[in-house]
Amino acid sequence: MSRTAKRLDRLRHNVLTETLTDDQFAAFGDKFTERHFAPGEIIMEDETEGDDLHLIVDGRVRITKAHKQGPETLLALLHTGDFFGELALIDGRPRAARVTAVDECTTFSVRREAFVALLHESSRLAYRLLQVLSVRLRTVDNHFVRELERQADQSGKDIRTLKRLIEAAKVLNSTLDLDKLLGVILETALGLVHGDRGTVYLFDRERQELWSRVLKGDRHIEIRLPTGTGIAGYVAATGDTLNIPDAYFDPRFNPEIDKVSGYRTRSILCMPMKNPDGVIVGVFQLLNKDSGAFTADDENVLDALSVHAAIALENARLHEQERQKIAMEKDLLAAREVQMMLIPKRLPEVPGFQFAATTIPAREVGGDLYDFIARDEHQLAICLGDVSGKGLAASLLMANVQATLRDQALAAASPAECVRRSNRLLHESTGQEKFVTLFYAVLDTLTGRLSYCNAGHERPFLVAANGDTRRLDAGGIVLGIVGEFPFEEGTVPFGTGELLAVFSDGISEAVNRKDDQFGEQRILAVLREHRSLPAAEILERLIAAVREHAAGAPQADDITLVIVKRNG
Repeated sequence: MSRTAKRLDRLRHNVLTETLTDDQFAAFGDKFTERHFAPGEIIMEDETEGDDLHLIVDGRVRITKAHKQGPETLLALLHTGDFFGELALIDGRPRAARVTAVDECTTFSVRREAFVALLHESSRLAYRLLQVLSVRLRTVDNHFVRELERQADQSGKDIRTLKRLIEAAKVLNSTLDLDKLLGVILETALGLVHGDRGTVYLFDRERQELWSRVLKGDRHIEIRLPTGTGIAGYVAATGDTLNIPDAYFDPRFNPEIDKVSGYRTRSILCMPMKNPDGVIVGVFQLLNKDSGAFTADDENVLDALSVHAAIALENARLHEQERQKIAMEKDLLAAREVQMMLIPKRLPEVPGFQFAATTIPAREVGGDLYDFIARDEHQLAICLGDVSGKGLAASLLMANVQATLRDQALAAASPAECVRRSNRLLHESTGQEKFVTLFYAVLDTLTGRLSYCNAGHERPFLVAANGDTRRLDAGGIVLGIVGEFPFEEGTVPFGTGELLAVFSDGISEAVNRKDDQFGEQRILAVLREHRSLPAAEILERLIAAVREHAAGAPQADDITLVIVKRNG
């Protein structure tokens, strides 16, 4: 039998035309047109006008309905011997679905006029059409009832899952303690997917490691593993989800862990934990679902939990940072109180001289120091130092330097010897990265002579009553760099009406928002302009000038100033 004859035979025995008599079929046969369609070709488009009925003699077609949202719905899959397109011919309305060839497909089509005429001629054909339409209607009804049941069941599951996620979010926000939170996240994840045990890892991006804490006895033990190592490491490196039904068939699984622990790992669900921006912050690794392998629904639930867990972890991290900040602020406050106790509580009271001094740390505590040390009834040591750095570390070193100076000021015979001994002790007790600039002087209140040693410090101004100025620069290098150094000593007369200004670089290098420094020339200008005022007022005028210059710019360094004036 030829292919054409075979197709005509199939047409004769089509579910619709098999009811016709031979004479009716013979009379009707010349009204059919043979049509051929390639796989995937659209035969009829939804919502279009139609005037053809197709009877399938070879291949299959898929009837689908498109939606505005979501994928198409498959309404039917028709095979050889079936037909389609009849509804538009009967009711005259546009097509109600799309018809697409599944594979190489051949049909015989007939136009509306011929089909309607045949219906009038053959009650048997009309009755068969009603039978087929009735079967199709029942099938569609059953399909949609089952679909509604399926959707209702899925909606119920979704609502239950949503409730569980809401409860999980509440639980995750119940603690800000990181160790407790890791346990809460793990127990919540296991409860949602019905797993037996597992681990929640956090991602240390700087070290490219996963880490977690596990409870061993009464204390937490930290475990770490490199990114890319093992199943969890692979997930952290790639962001992929691994749903493994049988761990022993996966080469990334290490069975030695089971041998050591005595636990039998069966199924594994390992997923990345991502924050709201999609950045991986950790990994879930859950073991042994109670009903067998983990499912796609388990993956979706864990993915939804991931964001809540990441937010809870970020809140815990911020809480820990705040807690540490508060603790640090308390420590700094205590350190500041100690530092303030080290500053002289009273200025020296020496007939014929005035004294003023202040220190203003750039932070809670500073690295500048000043001191007045009475060596005997007529000799007063005056010192001002600046420790490298700022903050707590600098303040601790400053306290050490101050204690050393007070000890050596009473033991050493001269300023240069005091500085030399202090330098050796400082070098022995600190690292080379730390150093101190120091101006140390001894004022003989009987003779008015000032002996001094300047160890790398800002050169003080000695301003005469007429405005003439000397800089005190005899000395040597900063303290703490080398163990031994031949420091020099200078001696100058401290005349009537003269003033001595010793300052730290926090004054000379104070900047405004244009990054313009206050500078030594401005210091000298203030001192000359107000040299006739009392020492306390000169200090106030100089500090005010620095503030005015800064114009609200943040203070970058500690400010320390000592003014000594000999009465006129």
